[in-house]
Amino acid sequence: MAAPDRPLVHVLSPRTWGEFGNYLAATRFSRALRSVLDAEVTLLEAEPILPWIGEAGAEIRTISLESPDADVRNQRYMALMDRLQARFPEGFEADPTPAQRADLEPLTRHLGEAAPDVVVGTKGFVARLCVAAVRLAGTSTRVVSHVTNPGLLQLPLHRSRYPDLTLVGFPRAKEHLVETAGADPDRVRVVGPLVAQHDLRDFMTGDSAGADSGPWGDDEGPDRPRVIIFSNRGGETYPELVRRLADRHPDIDLVFVGYGDPELARRTAALGRPHWRFHSVLSQREYFDYIRRASRSRYGLLVSKAGPNTTLEAAYFGIPVLMLESGLPMERWVPGLIDEEGLGRACATPGELFATADDWLSRPAVIEGHKKAALAFADSVLDQDAVTERIGAAVRPLLDAR
Repeated sequence: MAAPDRPLVHVLSPRTWGEFGNYLAATRFSRALRSVLDAEVTLLEAEPILPWIGEAGAEIRTISLESPDADVRNQRYMALMDRLQARFPEGFEADPTPAQRADLEPLTRHLGEAAPDVVVGTKGFVARLCVAAVRLAGTSTRVVSHVTNPGLLQLPLHRSRYPDLTLVGFPRAKEHLVETAGADPDRVRVVGPLVAQHDLRDFMTGDSAGADSGPWGDDEGPDRPRVIIFSNRGGETYPELVRRLADRHPDIDLVFVGYGDPELARRTAALGRPHWRFHSVLSQREYFDYIRRASRSRYGLLVSKAGPNTTLEAAYFGIPVLMLESGLPMERWVPGLIDEEGLGRACATPGELFATADDWLSRPAVIEGHKKAALAFADSVLDQDAVTERIGAAVRPLLDAR
């Protein structure tokens, strides 16, 4: 008798919501599933199936790039979320209207034709859409919501009690979902946070700008501060920081990444020191060299906006963070995590960021203290083998019951 086909798992993720962070998390999650499940796991972008998801993603990008400050950015982002919530209000999954059925028709058709045993939405909103589409398609597909950022649960758009299983990284996320959405506690599992780790190699390829490609820093020399500045839609704050550091701390090692913005990288390079490095994209070798050298230094430091993926990535490698609050509502919880765990500091204004960077680099022992806290947090919370096993243990029963 022939063996049954392997079960099918589709992971559906929007690439345009949150720059590369969300899709990067979906990539990591898909690889985790492949390592612990005897199943065919396929990662799919949401936008080719539902183009209006991409239209919303383009609006998010415009909001991030063109808002003059954090307050305006927050107002514009919340207005978009409110419009989508009005279009797909709480409970729509149970009985979609004709207009909602029309919006979902391509997804309904995809799930009806592919008939995966499990479909995973890596945004709560995408999981909600999948719940409705599965019902309309009349398949037995089970729906999993993978909460990559617990801050999104503050938005009604991303909360639902309907998925067969919701995976969250932290206990407080489960508590919030149960309290606000009426989710069944038995269908919400705390598995711990996944960290993208080496999956960043799939998103950063290319050449450097404003520097040659030799090694960064000297592992055999004095242990001086090694600073990575990651500017993802960062505006003029980070070039100004580079200018100030060049004036006050010229002997540190520094690498600047103006993600996807060659002109920003070139312009910022003119403000720095000759031995500093400036990129708009990174090759795999360059990225790992920078991370390795920053993590080996007692005074390694990452400067960026206070995003959850960036913060956890740095903590995983034992690199303290100096962050600038983004103003986006789904990232408001990150400064609290940074403060509670001693991972570094999240600053409310550019002025606070500049002053803190100057203070820490004048007293690098402060950075060393945060490094010890980051390593302790990584040991206790970010054990990726344990997280992966918990994910497998949560999803496997859905496949066994098919």
